[in-house]
Amino acid sequence: MTTLLKARIAGIDFAPVIATQAGLAGAVWTEQPLTLRDDEVSIVEGDPTEEEVFSHENDSPEDYDITGAGVTAVGSFIKATLDELATILGGSVSGASPNGVYSHSAKKALINKAIRFRLKNGGAIIIPNAKGYVLFNANVGTTGIVKYPFKFKALGQSGWDVDFLIQETASA
Repeated sequence: MTTLLKARIAGIDFAPVIATQAGLAGAVWTEQPLTLRDDEVSIVEGDPTEEEVFSHENDSPEDYDITGAGVTAVGSFIKATLDELATILGGSVSGASPNGVYSHSAKKALINKAIRFRLKNGGAIIIPNAKGYVLFNANVGTTGIVKYPFKFKALGQSGWDVDFLIQETASA
Protein backbone atom coordinates (compact mmCIF):
# COMPACT_ATOMS: atom_id res chain seq x y z
CA MET A 1 0.00 0.00 0.00
CA THR A 2 1.30 3.46 -0.90
CA THR A 3 0.20 6.52 1.03
CA LEU A 4 0.27 9.80 -0.84
CA LEU A 5 -0.15 13.00 1.16
CA LYS A 6 -0.90 16.28 -0.57
CA ALA A 7 -1.22 19.26 1.72
CA ARG A 8 -1.13 23.01 1.26
CA ILE A 9 1.80 24.55 3.12
CA ALA A 10 1.18 27.71 5.15
CA GLY A 11 4.82 27.99 6.21
CA ILE A 12 8.01 26.19 7.20
CA ASP A 13 9.80 26.62 10.52
CA PHE A 14 13.11 25.45 12.03
CA ALA A 15 13.89 24.71 15.68
CA PRO A 16 16.80 23.03 17.43
CA VAL A 17 16.65 19.22 17.16
CA ILE A 18 13.86 17.84 19.37
CA ALA A 19 14.96 14.71 21.23
CA THR A 20 11.83 13.85 23.27
CA GLN A 21 8.05 14.04 23.11
CA ALA A 22 8.16 16.53 26.02
CA GLY A 23 10.61 18.71 24.08
CA LEU A 24 8.05 19.10 21.30
CA ALA A 25 5.81 21.36 23.41
CA GLY A 26 8.71 23.64 24.41
CA ALA A 27 10.26 23.98 20.95
CA VAL A 28 11.03 27.54 19.81
CA TRP A 29 10.30 27.75 16.08
CA THR A 30 11.85 30.27 13.65
CA GLU A 31 9.91 30.99 10.47
CA GLN A 32 11.78 30.29 7.22
CA PRO A 33 11.38 31.83 3.73
CA LEU A 34 8.23 31.24 1.68
CA THR A 35 7.72 28.38 -0.75
CA LEU A 36 6.59 28.82 -4.35
CA ARG A 37 2.87 28.39 -4.88
CA ASP A 38 3.30 26.00 -7.80
CA ASP A 39 6.14 24.02 -6.21
CA GLU A 40 5.54 20.83 -4.39
CA VAL A 41 6.91 20.04 -0.96
CA SER A 42 7.23 16.26 -0.86
CA ILE A 43 7.67 14.31 2.34
CA VAL A 44 8.27 10.77 1.15
CA GLU A 45 9.25 7.51 2.77
CA GLY A 46 11.49 5.42 0.52
CA ASP A 47 10.87 1.77 -0.26
CA PRO A 48 12.57 -0.52 2.25
CA THR A 49 15.47 -2.76 1.30
CA GLU A 50 14.28 -6.35 1.09
CA GLU A 51 16.37 -9.37 1.97
CA GLU A 52 15.28 -12.95 1.38
CA VAL A 53 17.05 -15.99 2.80
CA PHE A 54 17.14 -19.09 0.58
CA SER A 55 18.20 -22.69 1.10
CA HIS A 56 19.49 -25.03 -1.61
CA GLU A 57 16.52 -27.34 -1.19
CA ASN A 58 13.73 -24.79 -1.79
CA ASP A 59 13.07 -22.26 -4.52
CA SER A 60 10.92 -20.18 -2.22
CA PRO A 61 12.61 -18.06 0.44
CA GLU A 62 12.98 -19.50 3.93
CA ASP A 63 12.79 -16.08 5.57
CA TYR A 64 12.23 -12.43 4.68
CA ASP A 65 13.45 -9.20 6.28
CA ILE A 66 13.25 -5.50 5.49
CA THR A 67 15.30 -2.45 6.43
CA GLY A 68 13.64 0.97 6.24
CA ALA A 69 14.90 3.56 3.76
CA GLY A 70 13.94 6.66 5.73
CA VAL A 71 11.89 9.79 5.12
CA THR A 72 13.04 12.66 2.88
CA ALA A 73 11.56 16.17 2.58
CA VAL A 74 12.18 18.00 -0.71
CA GLY A 75 10.98 21.45 -1.79
CA SER A 76 12.24 24.99 -2.21
CA PHE A 77 12.31 28.38 -0.53
CA ILE A 78 11.87 31.78 -2.19
CA LYS A 79 12.08 35.43 -1.07
CA ALA A 80 14.77 34.92 1.56
CA THR A 81 16.22 37.91 3.38
CA LEU A 82 20.02 38.26 3.51
CA ASP A 83 20.06 36.98 7.10
CA GLU A 84 17.92 33.98 6.08
CA LEU A 85 20.36 33.26 3.24
CA ALA A 86 23.23 33.13 5.72
CA THR A 87 21.21 30.66 7.82
CA ILE A 88 20.06 28.34 5.01
CA LEU A 89 23.01 28.55 2.59
CA GLY A 90 25.90 29.36 4.91
CA GLY A 91 28.02 32.44 4.32
CA SER A 92 27.75 35.83 6.01
CA VAL A 93 26.05 39.21 5.85
CA SER A 94 27.83 42.55 6.16
CA GLY A 95 26.16 45.93 6.42
CA ALA A 96 22.55 46.72 7.26
CA SER A 97 19.45 46.64 5.07
CA PRO A 98 18.83 47.99 2.44
CA ASN A 99 22.54 48.13 1.51
CA GLY A 100 23.64 44.87 3.12
CA VAL A 101 25.77 42.34 1.26
CA TYR A 102 25.44 38.56 1.44
CA SER A 103 28.70 36.67 0.84
CA HIS A 104 28.12 33.06 -0.19
CA SER A 105 30.49 30.53 1.32
CA ALA A 106 32.32 28.17 -1.02
CA LYS A 107 31.61 25.46 1.56
CA LYS A 108 28.14 23.82 1.56
CA ALA A 109 26.22 24.35 4.81
CA LEU A 110 24.88 21.17 6.42
CA ILE A 111 21.75 22.00 8.41
CA ASN A 112 20.63 19.85 11.36
CA LYS A 113 17.32 21.11 12.76
CA ALA A 114 13.77 20.12 13.61
CA ILE A 115 11.47 21.14 10.75
CA ARG A 116 7.78 21.97 11.00
CA PHE A 117 5.66 22.18 7.87
CA ARG A 118 2.60 24.25 8.88
CA LEU A 119 -0.43 23.25 6.85
CA LYS A 120 -3.23 25.52 5.58
CA ASN A 121 -5.78 23.47 7.56
CA GLY A 122 -4.00 24.32 10.84
CA GLY A 123 -2.21 21.00 11.29
CA ALA A 124 1.51 20.33 10.90
CA ILE A 125 4.03 17.71 9.84
CA ILE A 126 7.12 17.75 12.06
CA ILE A 127 10.48 16.10 11.51
CA PRO A 128 12.14 16.33 14.95
CA ASN A 129 15.66 15.57 13.69
CA ALA A 130 16.38 16.47 10.06
CA LYS A 131 19.72 16.91 8.35
CA GLY A 132 20.19 18.31 4.88
CA TYR A 133 21.08 21.20 2.63
CA VAL A 134 19.71 24.12 0.62
CA LEU A 135 20.94 25.08 -2.88
CA PHE A 136 21.05 28.41 -4.76
CA ASN A 137 19.19 28.51 -8.12
CA ALA A 138 18.80 31.96 -9.71
CA ASN A 139 16.46 32.52 -12.64
CA VAL A 140 17.88 35.52 -14.46
CA GLY A 141 15.07 35.49 -17.03
CA THR A 142 11.96 37.66 -17.12
CA THR A 143 10.56 36.62 -13.73
CA GLY A 144 13.82 37.04 -11.82
CA ILE A 145 12.85 34.43 -9.23
CA VAL A 146 15.61 33.16 -6.99
CA LYS A 147 14.80 29.70 -5.75
CA TYR A 148 16.52 27.80 -2.93
CA PRO A 149 15.79 24.05 -3.34
CA PHE A 150 16.16 21.98 -0.18
CA LYS A 151 16.51 18.31 0.70
CA PHE A 152 16.34 17.04 4.27
CA LYS A 153 16.58 13.48 5.55
CA ALA A 154 14.73 12.49 8.74
CA LEU A 155 17.13 10.91 11.24
CA GLY A 156 16.39 8.44 14.01
CA GLN A 157 17.31 9.19 17.59
CA SER A 158 18.34 7.13 20.56
CA GLY A 159 15.55 6.98 23.14
CA TRP A 160 12.74 8.39 20.93
CA ASP A 161 11.75 6.12 18.05
CA VAL A 162 10.14 8.80 15.84
CA ASP A 163 11.18 10.12 12.44
CA PHE A 164 8.13 12.33 11.79
CA LEU A 165 4.87 13.39 13.45
CA ILE A 166 1.56 14.56 12.00
CA GLN A 167 -0.42 17.00 14.15
CA GLU A 168 -4.10 17.44 13.42
CA THR A 169 -5.77 20.78 13.50
CA ALA A 170 -7.68 21.54 16.69
CA SER A 171 -11.41 21.31 16.00
CA ALA A 172 -13.59 24.25 17.02
